[in-house]
Amino acid sequence: IASGKPAVVVSAGPSLRRNVELLADPAVRSRVVVIAVQTVLKTLLARGIRPDFVTALDHDAISSRFYEGLSAQDVEGVTLVVEPKASHAIFRAFPGAIRCPAEKILDSVLTGEADEETQKLLWRERGELKPGATVAHLAYYLARHLGCDPVIFIGQDLGFTDGQYYSAGAAIHQVWSGELNDFNTLEMLEWQRIARHRSLLHKRKDHLGRDCYTDEQMTTYLVQFERDFGEDAARHLRVIDATEGGLAKRHATPMPLRDALALYADAAPISLPRLASER
Repeated sequence: IASGKPAVVVSAGPSLRRNVELLADPAVRSRVVVIAVQTVLKTLLARGIRPDFVTALDHDAISSRFYEGLSAQDVEGVTLVVEPKASHAIFRAFPGAIRCPAEKILDSVLTGEADEETQKLLWRERGELKPGATVAHLAYYLARHLGCDPVIFIGQDLGFTDGQYYSAGAAIHQVWSGELNDFNTLEMLEWQRIARHRSLLHKRKDHLGRDCYTDEQMTTYLVQFERDFGEDAARHLRVIDATEGGLAKRHATPMPLRDALALYADAAPISLPRLASER
């Protein structure tokens, strides 16, 4: 439904504050498909930025915090794409349209012992998405499933840019708000979050060739992204790293978001079909 159209995948890295305001212009958003990870949804909505899609796959019920206080009106026009094996709390908490890709293992569990009539009630054909290690991977696979090219990343640091773990206004900051005082600031809590894993930290080069801390978990995510980017580059598909921070990524072209939008988002507005909620 968006073949050849640019997509912007919005993640919650600390560099997001550097360029996310460019998406506040409705004219810009009308010319790109905006896919956000669930961790950044409320941050975007607070800035007047309504994404087309949001991705979720987490198993923990704490993920429902990303949708607390949202109404159906707040997320009108936003479709949540969530893996069926995610926590049930996500399905209950999100007040808008929901879509699930196929999940062969769960389908087999549900229908394995059922008779033919019951199988028809429990199962139907669904489009498949490649399983994601993170919501950002899932967002990328969704963009390719929609036919988008290029895919432009922002907020995908995969490292602790400027010694920070999250972007400003992240949902976790609200969780931490009760702990804040003159001797315990957000900056201290951010650094403590990083330093707790000091034995797993690594130094890598950022997009400007400077030293930047990352950890084993994010290094693993980077390996998967670079493998995916390399496979798509072989198919002549383009990846633009407009994060403007964080680690350098192979098979992705670094470019400021403003330049990427000027280069790729100059076509006519994209018309996406409205999706009704499926529950």
